[in-house]
Amino acid sequence: MICPGCRTLHEGRLDVRTLDRIGDLLSCECGRRYPIVDGVPIVLKDPTGYLRADTMTVVERDLPPDVAALLVEATPDDAPYARLLEHLSIYLDAHWGDRADPPTDHFALASIVGRLAALPHVEHAVELGCSAGRIAGELARHADHVLGLDLQFGTVRRARHLLAGEPVAYARRMIGRHYTPVRAHAGDLASDRITLLCGDALDPPLIPRAFDRVVAINLLDSVANPRLLLNVVDGLCVPGGEIILASPYSWQSSVMPEHHRFGGSDPGAALRSLLSSGELGSRYTIADEAELEWPLRRDARSTLTYRIDYIRATKL
Repeated sequence: MICPGCRTLHEGRLDVRTLDRIGDLLSCECGRRYPIVDGVPIVLKDPTGYLRADTMTVVERDLPPDVAALLVEATPDDAPYARLLEHLSIYLDAHWGDRADPPTDHFALASIVGRLAALPHVEHAVELGCSAGRIAGELARHADHVLGLDLQFGTVRRARHLLAGEPVAYARRMIGRHYTPVRAHAGDLASDRITLLCGDALDPPLIPRAFDRVVAINLLDSVANPRLLLNVVDGLCVPGGEIILASPYSWQSSVMPEHHRFGGSDPGAALRSLLSSGELGSRYTIADEAELEWPLRRDARSTLTYRIDYIRATKL
């Protein structure tokens, strides 16, 4: 990791300063400090701004699921803790529902996990938008070291526990603000070769061209500027390395402005053109592609199924 606050370009060269750990802080010689909370570094250009906006997620405790469910029963649906509990239910189920007790009816990442099983081995892999950590765990089967990054602290903190081999109890949403207790475990996916951090995928605190495999699953339509994300992906990937992208291209005005969307009615074709043409700064050849299902369980009576465009491409 490098300091995202002080990296600068001098005569075409990127000067970077690595971070030193001092207790539960990461420190840069420029004077900036970044907190480590429950084993997860929060490394952002403006960590104080992030903490001001989302302190509750950072300081919330691992309450027993039945206690957490009781706390939200009397709150509005859009209360911060109610939104967090719903988010955790959706994405812990999506990532670990097949390894939960009781399991979910639909494991959202089943088709993607199957695609990753045949990956060749690499030294260094990074996943931008790692969420609850399942893909990072799968990537570690085929890499010496995996770094996972996500901006949602609540999910990445629980991913850290799961991938450290610890079971995680969470509340699964049934109907409205009614939840039932669930317990998930990573099993054989737990690994000491995975590092997780809370950071911005559009400005990651990572050294450019340091990764043999760069992964961004269902992230293009979840950031304010998908073209910038593609530039970041390209910038992190070594020549001869590969990138893995997947998205339903479910653009939302609440996430990104209209002028940052690309491809009109066929974003998939536009993405392939960007990769093959060299517009990102490098050219890519498609090694694998597929249309996959991604069913997100929202509650006991609602599952939203997306069709995602999966692309694995090699950097020339």
